[in-house]
Amino acid sequence: EAEKTVQKLQDIRVKLLRLSRRLGQGPRNTVVAQVLYRLELAEHLKAGRGQQQQRFQTGGGSFVFEKANAEATKQEEDYAAKGEPELDFACTIMVLGKAGVGKSSTINSIFGDEGVDPFQGATGDVHERIGSVYGIKVKIIETPGLRPSAADARHNARVMAQARRFMKKRQPDIVLYFDRLDIPMRDFGDLPLLRIVTETFGPAVWFNAIVVLTHACTAPPDGTNGQPISYDMYVAQRSHVVQQMIRQAAGDMRLMNPVSLAENHASCRKNARGDAVLPNGQVWKPQLLLLCFASKILTEANALLNLKENQAGRNFMSANKPKVPPLPFLLSSLLTARKPRKAAPEEEGMEEEVYQPEEGEEVGPPPKQVAIPAPDPALPPSFDSENPSHRFRFLESANQWMVRPIVEAHGWDHESGIEGFSVDKGFHIKGKVPANVSGQVTKDKKDMQLALEAEGSMQHTPAVVTTTGLDVQSVGRQLAYTMRSETRWKNASNNKTSAGISASMVGRSVAYGAKIEDRWKIKEGMKLVLSGGAITAKGDVAFGGNMEATYRKVGDEGAEGARTTIGASFMNWKGDVALGANATNQFAIEPKTMLTTRANINSRGAGQVTLRASSNDRLQLACAAAVPILCSILGRIKGDGM
Repeated sequence: EAEKTVQKLQDIRVKLLRLSRRLGQGPRNTVVAQVLYRLELAEHLKAGRGQQQQRFQTGGGSFVFEKANAEATKQEEDYAAKGEPELDFACTIMVLGKAGVGKSSTINSIFGDEGVDPFQGATGDVHERIGSVYGIKVKIIETPGLRPSAADARHNARVMAQARRFMKKRQPDIVLYFDRLDIPMRDFGDLPLLRIVTETFGPAVWFNAIVVLTHACTAPPDGTNGQPISYDMYVAQRSHVVQQMIRQAAGDMRLMNPVSLAENHASCRKNARGDAVLPNGQVWKPQLLLLCFASKILTEANALLNLKENQAGRNFMSANKPKVPPLPFLLSSLLTARKPRKAAPEEEGMEEEVYQPEEGEEVGPPPKQVAIPAPDPALPPSFDSENPSHRFRFLESANQWMVRPIVEAHGWDHESGIEGFSVDKGFHIKGKVPANVSGQVTKDKKDMQLALEAEGSMQHTPAVVTTTGLDVQSVGRQLAYTMRSETRWKNASNNKTSAGISASMVGRSVAYGAKIEDRWKIKEGMKLVLSGGAITAKGDVAFGGNMEATYRKVGDEGAEGARTTIGASFMNWKGDVALGANATNQFAIEPKTMLTTRANINSRGAGQVTLRASSNDRLQLACAAAVPILCSILGRIKGDGM
């Protein structure tokens, strides 16, 4: 088996050297030398120490190269004389880029269609062009140009959707991203277009992409000192800008996409062979094709040597497949206990008092509902000389929309403390079905979190009620849309059972779940809730359950008394079982002093214990916070890390 692998790898070397000869490039070409070096390195990593010693004893890499070069030369001579052996190689290339950068003109130049009008209309649909270049079969998937304007977002989405459908049938070996060399760009104005490509095909599309800069015979502009900069310097600057945008779009700063130049103007200087020559003396057409062919050669070698990491990185279509959504997160949301919405209780025996005007008294229009000032938000303490709460004052209108700021009480000094807002509104559908819409948006310097919830409850019988809702929430950089429905029925005076289903969509993946919940009222103030469920997506399943026991004691005169909650949970996903337990105890030390303790622990050895005291009239509790601060300061002074 090892000898067969070595022979197949040698055939790949011969194929690469034959391709380079067809393109007029010698075996010492920079691209060819780099590919041969990577093949040698990959073979050494795959082979054992004994095989490496045997290779060095027989001459090492130099012997392998000379043998492959001689075989490639012989096969090409036989092909020129007899027409065989055929070169078993074909390459499929996909072309992406902005409109008007010269994609179609470059394709025409590659296939030798120089008689085509360069001012013909833009490409309308995704299509495939097949031809032979230097005796090598080449397929090019041509896509319509992307438009940078925000008003053309629908056009760009349509182009990407066509390209994705087309690629399901014809997977490309290499991607060419086109831009213009003669348009200086120091900002990242094309970054939204690159992100559209990344969202459509996945970040791995850039792992096997080549940047092509057209209009390469343009004279470079003047530098900052007023003097023209060199051609190579300008190409390096322009290439750096495009490469940096691709890194940001892919989210990988290690990417270094190769850059090739192209010029399709009829006045471009040409050599004796008829190929266009750039100002730096490079023949761009063979160089571009050699980069494409070398990339596919490396992909074949990685597949042969079972280098899964490299192969996965280059096969961007596999990365573009829908990923399994975060099932533990969706399962936790499914198992969350929710109470049905209830209609506002009607007050019996209370008739609305209607004002009856006296005879002769003029009746004016009914009074208008006036918006009233909302209370000031509770901002965190600050050393600023003024109170910034006036910046966030607003009026509460009478349209029942409750809008409130979200305050971060432990934020930095000299900051407002407002990190988002929440909105809430309750209403009735057709006067019978109570419903509610709520949501909140929070944003920090890096990320933005969105959470929206809309639900309504329908009472079928006094003992049966169904709640249906739609949730939208942030999951990383994506949004999760969840449609859920749950029915609760009352079995006895102290027992209620619920069953529900859900469907969640994250990206292009859909997850389905089901749950069952049982609630027991053991005695006055004591409740027990048991729930379990499962959720599945793309053949993957996660299941779990929760248990929560609550004991609440009402204080004197209806005041809030002691409250104790004990909970436990388990979850199994991909054979990994996670167990957790938590406990909360809240009780009043004095009528105006409340003490709350919380503790939680999980099966991975992580846990937390918190103790919080709140009081309305005891200043010494606030002063007690100075004790750990002083201990920390003393520990740092002594150097014992106290």
